[in-house]
Parts: sequence; structure tokens; C-alpha cells
Amino acid sequence: MNLKLYTGLSLLILVVIFTIQNSEIVQINFLIWNISISRALMIFLVLSIGILVGWFTANHYSRNR
Repeated sequence: MNLKLYTGLSLLILVVIFTIQNSEIVQINFLIWNISISRALMIFLVLSIGILVGWFTANHYSRNR
């Protein structure tokens, strides 16, 4: 249990450091939309979308076999 606690705290500290270092506001221009969000949030959103796309495609290919 201590290993899980230390791992969780370490990951939390890394996420906080990452967020602080990437807190700058960036502007996203896509077609007619203009969005201003923090760089860290943008990276997390893109990562989440990539994970979901990978998960859905892996499930799709595993069902077809």
C-alpha cells in the first residue's frame, strides 16, 4: 500500500510541476473558432483524445478478429 501511495503522490507532484511550467495561455485557431486556453490543458486534452482514439480502434480491431 505504501508503494501505491508514494507512486500516486509522485505522479501528483509531477502533474503540478507540469501544470505550473505550462500555464501560459495559447490561442487555438480552428476554422472559424478561436479558443484561448492554457498550454497544459491543451496538452492534456490532446493526450486524452489520443488515448480514446487508440482505445476505440484497438477494441474495433479486436472484435473483428
